[in-house]
Amino acid sequence: MGRRRGKYTRHRLALPGDFDVAFDATLRAAALRSARAPLEVRPEDLRRKVREHRSPFCVCFVVDNSWSVHAERMVEKVKGLVFELLQDATRRGDKVALVAFKGGVAEATVALPPTASCALARRRLEEIPLSGQTPLGDALRRARLLLRAELLRHPNAVPLVVVVSDGLPTVPIRPGGDPVADVLAEGRALRRARIGCVVAEVAEPDGGCAEALAQASGGIRFPLARLAADVVLGVVDEAA
Repeated sequence: MGRRRGKYTRHRLALPGDFDVAFDATLRAAALRSARAPLEVRPEDLRRKVREHRSPFCVCFVVDNSWSVHAERMVEKVKGLVFELLQDATRRGDKVALVAFKGGVAEATVALPPTASCALARRRLEEIPLSGQTPLGDALRRARLLLRAELLRHPNAVPLVVVVSDGLPTVPIRPGGDPVADVLAEGRALRRARIGCVVAEVAEPDGGCAEALAQASGGIRFPLARLAADVVLGVVDEAA
Protein backbone atom coordinates (compact mmCIF):
# COMPACT_ATOMS: atom_id res chain seq x y z
CA MET A 1 0.00 0.00 0.00
CA GLY A 2 1.38 3.44 -0.97
CA ARG A 3 1.92 6.22 1.53
CA ARG A 4 -1.01 8.55 1.91
CA ARG A 5 0.47 12.03 1.97
CA GLY A 6 -0.92 15.47 1.30
CA LYS A 7 -4.13 17.19 2.27
CA TYR A 8 -7.41 15.52 1.32
CA THR A 9 -9.18 18.16 -0.76
CA ARG A 10 -11.66 16.35 -3.04
CA HIS A 11 -12.67 12.91 -4.27
CA ARG A 12 -12.98 10.84 -7.42
CA LEU A 13 -14.53 7.52 -8.40
CA ALA A 14 -12.39 4.73 -6.97
CA LEU A 15 -10.42 2.55 -9.35
CA PRO A 16 -9.51 -1.11 -8.85
CA GLY A 17 -6.66 -1.29 -6.35
CA ASP A 18 -7.42 2.06 -4.68
CA PHE A 19 -6.99 1.85 -0.91
CA ASP A 20 -7.24 5.54 0.08
CA VAL A 21 -11.04 5.51 0.36
CA ALA A 22 -12.96 8.75 0.92
CA PHE A 23 -15.49 7.30 3.38
CA ASP A 24 -17.53 10.50 3.65
CA ALA A 25 -18.01 10.77 -0.11
CA THR A 26 -18.61 7.03 -0.43
CA LEU A 27 -21.40 7.11 2.16
CA ARG A 28 -22.98 10.16 0.50
CA ALA A 29 -22.95 8.38 -2.87
CA ALA A 30 -24.57 5.32 -1.36
CA ALA A 31 -27.21 7.44 0.42
CA LEU A 32 -28.06 9.32 -2.78
CA ARG A 33 -28.46 6.05 -4.67
CA SER A 34 -30.80 4.50 -2.15
CA ALA A 35 -32.84 5.81 0.76
CA ARG A 36 -33.36 2.32 2.18
CA ALA A 37 -31.98 1.30 5.56
CA PRO A 38 -29.65 -0.24 6.46
CA LEU A 39 -27.38 1.60 4.03
CA GLU A 40 -25.80 -0.66 1.46
CA VAL A 41 -22.46 0.39 -0.08
CA ARG A 42 -21.86 -1.03 -3.54
CA PRO A 43 -18.64 -0.97 -5.61
CA GLU A 44 -19.99 1.85 -7.78
CA ASP A 45 -20.37 4.00 -4.65
CA LEU A 46 -16.68 3.85 -3.74
CA ARG A 47 -14.81 7.14 -3.92
CA ARG A 48 -11.08 7.69 -3.50
CA LYS A 49 -9.37 10.66 -1.90
CA VAL A 50 -7.55 13.20 -4.05
CA ARG A 51 -4.71 14.74 -2.11
CA GLU A 52 -2.72 17.90 -2.81
CA HIS A 53 1.02 17.82 -2.19
CA ARG A 54 2.64 21.17 -1.42
CA SER A 55 5.73 21.62 -3.56
CA PRO A 56 8.95 22.51 -1.71
CA PHE A 57 10.18 26.09 -1.98
CA CYS A 58 13.68 27.10 -3.09
CA VAL A 59 14.27 30.78 -2.32
CA CYS A 60 17.53 32.33 -3.54
CA PHE A 61 18.44 35.71 -2.03
CA VAL A 62 20.56 38.06 -4.14
CA VAL A 63 22.07 40.40 -1.58
CA ASP A 64 23.64 43.73 -2.55
CA ASN A 65 26.37 43.79 0.08
CA SER A 66 28.05 46.92 -1.28
CA TRP A 67 28.97 49.94 0.81
CA SER A 68 26.58 52.11 -1.20
CA VAL A 69 23.52 50.71 0.56
CA HIS A 70 24.85 50.56 4.14
CA ALA A 71 25.22 46.83 3.73
CA GLU A 72 25.96 45.99 7.36
CA ARG A 73 22.41 46.83 8.44
CA MET A 74 20.87 45.30 5.32
CA VAL A 75 22.81 42.05 5.52
CA GLU A 76 21.83 41.63 9.17
CA LYS A 77 18.16 41.99 8.24
CA VAL A 78 18.51 39.45 5.44
CA LYS A 79 20.36 37.05 7.75
CA GLY A 80 17.46 37.19 10.18
CA LEU A 81 14.98 36.55 7.40
CA VAL A 82 16.96 33.57 6.07
CA PHE A 83 17.01 32.02 9.54
CA GLU A 84 13.29 32.68 9.92
CA LEU A 85 12.58 30.86 6.66
CA LEU A 86 14.84 28.00 7.73
CA GLN A 87 13.26 27.44 11.15
CA ASP A 88 11.09 24.58 9.95
CA ALA A 89 12.54 24.16 6.46
CA THR A 90 13.81 20.66 7.18
CA ARG A 91 10.34 19.44 8.07
CA ARG A 92 8.78 21.00 4.97
CA GLY A 93 11.62 20.20 2.60
CA ASP A 94 12.14 23.87 1.68
CA LYS A 95 15.57 25.31 0.88
CA VAL A 96 17.22 28.73 0.99
CA ALA A 97 20.25 29.92 -1.00
CA LEU A 98 22.17 33.19 -1.10
CA VAL A 99 24.23 34.99 -3.76
CA ALA A 100 26.31 38.03 -2.81
CA PHE A 101 29.21 40.11 -4.12
CA LYS A 102 32.81 39.10 -3.50
CA GLY A 103 34.86 41.47 -1.39
CA GLY A 104 37.51 43.23 -3.49
CA VAL A 105 36.50 41.42 -6.71
CA ALA A 106 34.07 42.70 -9.34
CA GLU A 107 31.94 39.56 -9.47
CA ALA A 108 29.28 37.70 -7.52
CA THR A 109 29.58 34.44 -5.62
CA VAL A 110 27.28 31.75 -4.26
CA ALA A 111 27.62 32.47 -0.56
CA LEU A 112 25.15 29.76 0.42
CA PRO A 113 24.09 26.85 -1.82
CA PRO A 114 20.50 25.61 -1.51
CA THR A 115 20.17 24.20 1.99
CA ALA A 116 17.71 23.43 4.75
CA SER A 117 20.48 23.41 7.35
CA CYS A 118 20.41 26.28 9.84
CA ALA A 119 23.95 25.43 11.01
CA LEU A 120 25.40 25.68 7.50
CA ALA A 121 23.42 28.84 6.76
CA ARG A 122 24.70 30.52 9.94
CA ARG A 123 28.34 29.73 9.11
CA ARG A 124 28.08 30.96 5.52
CA LEU A 125 26.09 34.11 6.34
CA GLU A 126 28.61 35.18 8.96
CA GLU A 127 31.32 35.13 6.27
CA ILE A 128 29.63 37.60 3.88
CA PRO A 129 32.02 40.55 3.36
CA LEU A 130 31.24 44.08 2.28
CA SER A 131 31.98 44.88 -1.35
CA GLY A 132 33.09 48.11 -2.97
CA GLN A 133 31.40 47.27 -6.29
CA THR A 134 27.93 46.17 -7.44
CA PRO A 135 27.98 43.35 -10.03
CA LEU A 136 24.21 42.89 -9.79
CA GLY A 137 23.83 41.41 -13.27
CA ASP A 138 26.37 38.68 -12.51
CA ALA A 139 24.63 37.96 -9.20
CA LEU A 140 21.27 37.51 -10.96
CA ARG A 141 22.88 35.26 -13.54
CA ARG A 142 24.40 33.05 -10.85
CA ALA A 143 21.08 32.91 -8.97
CA ARG A 144 19.26 31.86 -12.15
CA LEU A 145 21.80 29.12 -12.94
CA LEU A 146 21.73 27.94 -9.32
CA LEU A 147 17.95 27.57 -9.34
CA ARG A 148 17.97 25.90 -12.76
CA ALA A 149 20.40 23.29 -11.42
CA GLU A 150 18.20 22.81 -8.35
CA LEU A 151 15.14 22.30 -10.57
CA LEU A 152 16.97 19.63 -12.55
CA ARG A 153 17.50 17.72 -9.30
CA HIS A 154 14.05 18.51 -7.88
CA PRO A 155 11.61 19.31 -10.72
CA ASN A 156 8.70 19.87 -8.32
CA ALA A 157 10.45 22.70 -6.45
CA VAL A 158 9.01 26.22 -6.67
CA PRO A 159 11.87 28.68 -7.37
CA LEU A 160 12.00 32.32 -6.32
CA VAL A 161 14.71 35.00 -6.44
CA VAL A 162 14.57 37.73 -3.78
CA VAL A 163 16.74 40.69 -4.80
CA VAL A 164 17.77 43.05 -2.00
CA SER A 165 19.41 46.08 -3.62
CA ASP A 166 19.22 49.79 -4.33
CA GLY A 167 19.10 48.99 -8.05
CA LEU A 168 22.34 50.82 -8.84
CA PRO A 169 24.65 48.29 -10.53
CA THR A 170 28.19 49.42 -11.32
CA VAL A 171 29.80 46.37 -12.93
CA PRO A 172 28.70 44.73 -16.23
CA ILE A 173 28.80 40.98 -16.78
CA ARG A 174 31.37 41.44 -19.55
CA PRO A 175 33.97 44.22 -19.89
CA GLY A 176 32.62 47.18 -21.82
CA GLY A 177 29.00 46.23 -21.24
CA ASP A 178 26.13 48.18 -19.69
CA PRO A 179 25.49 47.19 -16.04
CA VAL A 180 21.82 48.24 -16.13
CA ALA A 181 21.17 46.52 -19.47
CA ASP A 182 22.71 43.33 -18.04
CA VAL A 183 20.43 43.48 -14.99
CA LEU A 184 17.30 43.90 -17.13
CA ALA A 185 18.43 41.12 -19.51
CA GLU A 186 18.83 38.79 -16.54
CA GLY A 187 15.39 39.85 -15.31
CA ARG A 188 13.91 38.79 -18.65
CA ALA A 189 15.86 35.53 -18.45
CA LEU A 190 14.29 34.82 -15.05
CA ARG A 191 10.87 35.38 -16.56
CA ARG A 192 11.57 33.02 -19.46
CA ALA A 193 12.80 30.41 -16.98
CA ARG A 194 9.57 30.85 -14.97
CA ILE A 195 11.49 31.80 -11.86
CA GLY A 196 9.60 34.23 -9.65
CA CYS A 197 11.27 37.48 -8.60
CA VAL A 198 10.79 39.85 -5.66
CA VAL A 199 12.79 43.09 -5.62
CA ALA A 200 13.17 44.54 -2.13
CA GLU A 201 14.47 48.07 -2.66
CA VAL A 202 16.87 49.27 0.01
CA ALA A 203 16.28 53.02 -0.42
CA GLU A 204 13.68 55.30 -1.92
CA PRO A 205 13.71 55.25 -5.74
CA ASP A 206 16.53 57.52 -6.91
CA GLY A 207 17.41 56.65 -10.46
CA GLY A 208 17.89 52.95 -9.73
CA CYS A 209 16.59 50.11 -11.89
CA ALA A 210 14.67 48.22 -9.17
CA GLU A 211 11.26 48.94 -10.69
CA ALA A 212 12.50 48.15 -14.21
CA LEU A 213 13.96 44.85 -12.95
CA ALA A 214 10.64 43.92 -11.35
CA GLN A 215 8.83 44.64 -14.62
CA ALA A 216 11.39 42.79 -16.76
CA SER A 217 11.20 39.71 -14.56
CA GLY A 218 7.43 39.81 -14.20
CA GLY A 219 7.93 40.15 -10.46
CA ILE A 220 7.05 42.68 -7.79
CA ARG A 221 8.93 45.47 -6.01
CA PHE A 222 8.49 46.92 -2.54
CA PRO A 223 10.64 48.65 0.12
CA LEU A 224 13.06 46.54 2.14
CA ALA A 225 11.13 47.46 5.29
CA ARG A 226 8.26 45.26 4.07
CA LEU A 227 10.47 42.22 3.52
CA ALA A 228 9.41 39.45 5.86
CA ALA A 229 9.14 35.66 5.77
CA ASP A 230 5.34 35.68 5.42
CA VAL A 231 5.60 38.09 2.46
CA VAL A 232 8.18 35.90 0.71
CA LEU A 233 6.23 32.69 1.26
CA GLY A 234 3.04 34.42 0.15
CA VAL A 235 4.71 35.27 -3.16
CA VAL A 236 5.95 31.71 -3.55
CA ASP A 237 2.49 30.31 -2.80
CA GLU A 238 1.03 32.47 -5.57
CA ALA A 239 3.69 31.24 -7.96
CA ALA A 240 3.24 27.56 -7.05
